[in-house]
Amino acid sequence: MSVSAPVVGPGPEDCRLVQRFWALYQARRWAEARALLHPEACCQWWATGERFVGAAAVVHVNEIYPEGWRLHLLALHSLAPGQVLSLLRVDHGDHSFYANSYFRLEAGRIMALDEYWSDVQAPPAWRQSGLPGRESLPPDRRPGLSLTLPEG
Repeated sequence: MSVSAPVVGPGPEDCRLVQRFWALYQARRWAEARALLHPEACCQWWATGERFVGAAAVVHVNEIYPEGWRLHLLALHSLAPGQVLSLLRVDHGDHSFYANSYFRLEAGRIMALDEYWSDVQAPPAWRQSGLPGRESLPPDRRPGLSLTLPEG
């Protein structure tokens, strides 16, 4: 009879790191967010074909984004050790966007983000009426996970 080693899943510390990263973005605490990134981290925005190389560049592009946005972390999943998936909704004025972000972590820091963005928009005309089983969804107002940072 052979005994196999127990299967060990990814630790919750990876998810906590990503949740803290988004909380720091929401709080506009840019230097602290940058400290969670590896100096050579890169972020790829596949929907627009852009790559931001280096921790400073990754944070800067978010820091200069026009103000008035609010983050809602809707889901957070450990995929494997060092790999986390987050689903984020960003509300900005009358517009909402979604980001599926795949994080790769190394030695307790974010090494890479692959982000897939989409915006909320009306369905195309050909789908707006007459399709069996089609229903219109109300606006997504899920509050998501907490992005409140502890004091201190």
